[in-house]
Amino acid sequence: MKLNNYIIAGLVAVAVTVILSFFISLAVSGVIAIAAAVIIYFILASKKGDDKATDSTVTAQETDSIGDKGIESLLDINLLLRKSIVPVDIRDSFEQVIDQLLDLLPKVNEAGPDGELAWVINRMATEYLPEKSIKPYLDLDEANRHDKATMDAVEDSLVGMKSELADVESILSKRKTTEFNKKAKFLKQRFDV
Repeated sequence: MKLNNYIIAGLVAVAVTVILSFFISLAVSGVIAIAAAVIIYFILASKKGDDKATDSTVTAQETDSIGDKGIESLLDINLLLRKSIVPVDIRDSFEQVIDQLLDLLPKVNEAGPDGELAWVINRMATEYLPEKSIKPYLDLDEANRHDKATMDAVEDSLVGMKSELADVESILSKRKTTEFNKKAKFLKQRFDV
């Protein structure tokens, strides 16, 4: 970052020197150019500092917003699930995963709000479970929803998800922060979030 500031300030100094040398002596042009370069450098440096302070505030706000979106998304999809004609076992399994995520979201966002694990769990709540799991299932016609092969495939997927969420819960409860990133990478690949 500082190197970019030096380069920009140097370019300003050269440009001012060249332009002013046509109108006033080269020595006076150089002094004015150096003063302009120093001013430009400090302006750029102060803007970079402001950006860093803003970024950390935005990250915390974004995390809170994402956590709220995750909870809202889960509640919305649960209502949609309840309104649809779905076999009871499938509905119960989906709701168990929803309950796990609702319980896990505040914990994971508190433990590492700007970490990869929090991002993955929030994506599971806002994207994977509602958009890639429940909605495609609900979009099937009633006969396909009750098809044994379809129900078995959905159940297998949900059993895997429940197991992974239980692992995340264990990592959080034991405060194994070194495992956060490992689990996040695994979940990203497994659930394609």
